[in-house]
Amino acid sequence: MPVAHPHPAPTRRLRRALAVSAVAGLTVASGALAAPAASAAPAAALGPKVVQTNQAPTGHSVTFRYRAPAGVQSVQIYGEWWFSQPASVTCVGCGDARTGAQWQPGDILADPWRPLPMQQGRDGVWTFTTPLPSGTFRYAFTHDCDSPTASGCTLHPDPANPLEVTPHATAPGALLSRVYVPNSKRFPTYDNSYQAPVDRKKAGKLEQRWYHSPLSTDPAGKHDVVVYLPHGYDATRATPYPTLYLSHGGGGNATDWTMEGVAHEILENAIRDRKALPMVIVSTDFNGLPDGNQGYVDELRNNVIPFVEKNYHVSTQAQDRAFGGLSAGGARAITLLYDNTDLVGYHGAWGAAGGAVNPSAEQVARMKAVPGGIHVGTGLQDWLINIAPDSVARTENWRAAGVEVTEFNIDGVHVWDVWRQMLNDYLRTVAFRSTTVDLDVESIRAGNSHRYRVIATAEVASVTNSDRKPSGKVDFYAGDKRLGSATVRNGVAEFKGNVSGPLTEPVTARYQGDSLYNTAQSSPAQAG
Repeated sequence: MPVAHPHPAPTRRLRRALAVSAVAGLTVASGALAAPAASAAPAAALGPKVVQTNQAPTGHSVTFRYRAPAGVQSVQIYGEWWFSQPASVTCVGCGDARTGAQWQPGDILADPWRPLPMQQGRDGVWTFTTPLPSGTFRYAFTHDCDSPTASGCTLHPDPANPLEVTPHATAPGALLSRVYVPNSKRFPTYDNSYQAPVDRKKAGKLEQRWYHSPLSTDPAGKHDVVVYLPHGYDATRATPYPTLYLSHGGGGNATDWTMEGVAHEILENAIRDRKALPMVIVSTDFNGLPDGNQGYVDELRNNVIPFVEKNYHVSTQAQDRAFGGLSAGGARAITLLYDNTDLVGYHGAWGAAGGAVNPSAEQVARMKAVPGGIHVGTGLQDWLINIAPDSVARTENWRAAGVEVTEFNIDGVHVWDVWRQMLNDYLRTVAFRSTTVDLDVESIRAGNSHRYRVIATAEVASVTNSDRKPSGKVDFYAGDKRLGSATVRNGVAEFKGNVSGPLTEPVTARYQGDSLYNTAQSSPAQAG
């Protein structure tokens, strides 16, 4: 997030009127807060326009057009397009501070943002054009701001580019617009197609819902969540959906993971690529709750999860729930992982705050028993409260204790560009992908010969309840010797073959995995 502290627009009416986002393609269900169009000029003339330039350095540019209120003397654009080589980012706020026009291969997004001047045309519209690499970029406008970092200046989102949902009136955080830029074939930058807006006909539904929260102080007695229902959500299908619960970081709110993190777009692209199961996403809010990390977990257990399971067709089993949190939300993810593993089957902690505290022996035992998987990661240049070194050290401690962890560290600082990549990797490598293999082996001597007939039957199942069974192949081994393989059909792979002499080594079945499910291996089995 930006290091500077500009002022967000203060009132509920203003926030709703000016709420922004750059991406169409999402069906907003009743109950969601959709910002009304607000423009003195034709809507098509305002807002961001992405242009394929086929010119260096990025092959694309974006032109922003904005009509300011009467009396404004100057307008600045405050955007997420300051770049640096990773080696230059040696502290919070350090870096090369290059704009999109100066983008270089290997660059990362880096703080702080800086406002840049817009130019006013004869039609009164203020414009700004910049080359940008591929990705999702946030921005806002300032009026008559002379601060080099926009500190003390009010941020105005783009009224021509409205958000699908907006935070409630007292929620923390500034409202920022967003725009997506595709990758250029001629001047490739980043492969961020996983966060591209999906076609409107293939988009799901986004809802902002309120639930009873007895301990909430802001707002008193109630709390909000943002729920995403995947494309084709069927409230009557035989198998309930798995649920992914997400937590924002410090200074954020329940809208962050969708409006800034584009979690819904990331999910739909993963589903399209057959890398993730359809699931329900619930973005939560930890503001206004007592007792810190454990208080938030208690809120999940006592209020959020019961509300979701009552109002949506989702599973009530822990192995069908996943959690992911960033920064302060990552610290809450670790509290879940250390002391509340009964609540969810899959755990994600990204750029997690809270230091590298070693788990106790009891906590390690709980972590080892997680039925799904554990995914952690950080931006390697995230120096905010020592997050990057702590994340790496924490993971090393877990592995030393015998805990299996999927670690995904990348170059980057404490920004959404990093956390979007973390979520994408989590969905495509860990969440709801674990499998089990049960094996039964028979060995029968063929008459009076020295040969034996081996029949090995492997049952492959997903840890998560799903209407999509694992596919692919299973390899069968006797000790280190490969016996052969068999195709998984309706969850079962059966190998039949002849071997010379009786089996003296135990047999194992190794599932190869498929696009939706990860590999797994059975326990050794002796031939019966």
